[in-house]
Amino acid sequence: MIYGLLTPDVPLGPFEGSPITVWSAQGKQTKLHTSSSCSYLRSARATEREVYLDASVVARMCPQCGAYSSWARPGTGLAVFLDTLTGLGLLYELDSFRDADEDACGDEEVRQAASLLHRPAPAVPTDTAAQDEAEDDEDAAWEELQESRRVREAVFREWRGALASMHRAHQQLELFPWLRSWAEAALQMKADRLRAVQVQARLLVTEDTLLAAAAAAAMQEPDVPADDAAFALLGCPAEARKKLLSLWRRWQRTVEDSWDPPREQAYLVHHLADGMSSRRKGRDQMLERARAVMAGWESRVRLASARTYDEQVLVACLPHNAATERDSRRSLLDRLDEWELGVLAVYTVDTDWQPQSVITMRVPEPVAARLLTQQHGLSYTEREAAGMEPAPDAVSALSPLAEPSFGPGVFDDTPVRSRRPVTLAHLRALRAAMRDAEQLYVVFSADAGLEVVALSVLEQRCAAGWRGVIIAGASDLPDALFDSQRTPAGQDAPEDGEIWPERVYDPHHAAFGAGLGVAEGERVLLRLCAGRRDVDHALRSLALARGMADLRQLETAGYDDRGFARRPFASAVWHGLLAMEQLDLQPFEPAIETGWRRGSGLPLGVLAQVQVYTSDAAGRYQGRAHSPGCAHRRPEHGVGRDDDLVTLEELIGSKDFDPCSKCGGYAIRRLTQDQVAYYRAAHRLHHLAQQVHAVARDVGGDGSDLAAELEEFIRLDRNQTEAWFPSREQACQWREIVDRLRRTLPGPGPA
Repeated sequence: MIYGLLTPDVPLGPFEGSPITVWSAQGKQTKLHTSSSCSYLRSARATEREVYLDASVVARMCPQCGAYSSWARPGTGLAVFLDTLTGLGLLYELDSFRDADEDACGDEEVRQAASLLHRPAPAVPTDTAAQDEAEDDEDAAWEELQESRRVREAVFREWRGALASMHRAHQQLELFPWLRSWAEAALQMKADRLRAVQVQARLLVTEDTLLAAAAAAAMQEPDVPADDAAFALLGCPAEARKKLLSLWRRWQRTVEDSWDPPREQAYLVHHLADGMSSRRKGRDQMLERARAVMAGWESRVRLASARTYDEQVLVACLPHNAATERDSRRSLLDRLDEWELGVLAVYTVDTDWQPQSVITMRVPEPVAARLLTQQHGLSYTEREAAGMEPAPDAVSALSPLAEPSFGPGVFDDTPVRSRRPVTLAHLRALRAAMRDAEQLYVVFSADAGLEVVALSVLEQRCAAGWRGVIIAGASDLPDALFDSQRTPAGQDAPEDGEIWPERVYDPHHAAFGAGLGVAEGERVLLRLCAGRRDVDHALRSLALARGMADLRQLETAGYDDRGFARRPFASAVWHGLLAMEQLDLQPFEPAIETGWRRGSGLPLGVLAQVQVYTSDAAGRYQGRAHSPGCAHRRPEHGVGRDDDLVTLEELIGSKDFDPCSKCGGYAIRRLTQDQVAYYRAAHRLHHLAQQVHAVARDVGGDGSDLAAELEEFIRLDRNQTEAWFPSREQACQWREIVDRLRRTLPGPGPA
């Protein structure tokens, strides 16, 4: 069965006339397909062409492509519009819960179930024959009662689904106002069906039961007869009191969250006899006494529910996440307990869907007190308080800066000059329609200029009043820039098949320091993502993240429906951004004239401003500092808001930095080509300096070969000098060190 098929009568609004790419066989009236791989396209001579979207194009679209395929590039306004409509989107919602289906319960069936659920408890017979007959009748009545409960569950399941579907439909229509008049008839049918099912639900739950549950929830812990001789089987009085209070708490939890009257919970007394033989002497007397104690609790609840109470008017605003993301089909209403769901069904007097879904209820005071003071699935307020302080979503909808309508220009389907400010509603629609919407986006605002942020962070900013436009997402970057980077799996891997290349310690080796560079980070990313379908997205995310001044801004906010933290890219991207390998800073340490020479006193040069990320750069917290990739810190790699960002120069000058012995305490942002070249040159010069001093200590040593090698470091061209040394003083310091080494060398020995 095909759900949510787009039909020609659906108004396209501002998207009418948008260009789309289709494939079709030969002929003027052949079906159009949005993909050349569509199973309905059986012609070997299909041609690709561009058409303009209108009713005639929709009429010619093949059924499968019209319901499930993407007609436009993902992430564009047209794609979000069509994805919101088709499949299990708005068209499906408008077509569901309009009429009673074959599994729906009829009114007569519901009335019969209600009479069985609400019938009074039968009288207990006194003679033995009557008791045997009553037991047979009780078995038959139990089957009838269970069937009635199944009817009640089915009715409430349909009512809850209809309520969630109506909420979802109005939320989606809020984005596309030109569809509202077209959808009015379907919405009216859904509203009629919702009211009809609510009438059925009211028959199956009584107000007395809901009041009794509210009274039970408000009861304080009672005094229990722990000293009663009937409870001696439970142990000493202290142990008996503990078990009786456990029974009380179990009874209270069951009654306060049930559609059944308290008398139906008498079976709970058998929990006192857990692990006790049925032939244990005094067991039956203990259970009979426990039933009497429980009857006292029921009596208190019954008296409280029989009183007459004033009524209060409460409102409950259905939040946005009451209708969850696409393909989940599980709403917040599905997580409501029985009592709260019964209260909504019985006491609801009105429901407003625009501009926000608001349920108005008239409830007795005990029910109102419980709704206002205890935690529930929905948030309830008194009508006066709700009227004084409108909901944030309603305020944003009425704000002149808000952009409630959805059309071309919100995302990257128009020239940048024609972009429209993005709102929280737009981002929610994007997240619902696009499977991998959580990614990095290039955004622009007049206040902050160009930025790269994750979708979850952008949602927070829009909720706080941020005003800006989306330039492009990671998936929108040109393919031509990344086609050459996708190497076949294993082609660029080391010979031993390892992902991480072996570290090179010889500064004269061509690969020395290459593992710290940007190019190696990209190769590591490709190896980590080999065989995965998100390798292309990882490369695009890496390209965007490289332009960020502070990688801590890449941290996302919030969690998805499954409780996992949202991530805009694969964790392997962090290895493309950061080098977890530690720097060897010995060449830059001060030169010591006496004793063992540790450093050469070389200037940091272009390495001074290298970014360093660590959990604690100044020893402010207990414990040692860790790098973003250290297993001691967190299960996932990456930089967070709580990390410290310092330069390499600042880290070297920090006396309180206490690094982890496993990870070295920090990770650096991967080095550019010039930084790698200077890092390699500094180590080569440091190695030569050690050789020079060794030759100088050797009487009669020949330093001609070393002198020739030092010439390379004294004759730096202008480009190298400008690339390696930010200041002239550092370049002079480099030359002075090389000159000093040349003077230290002894002359050539005798022939």
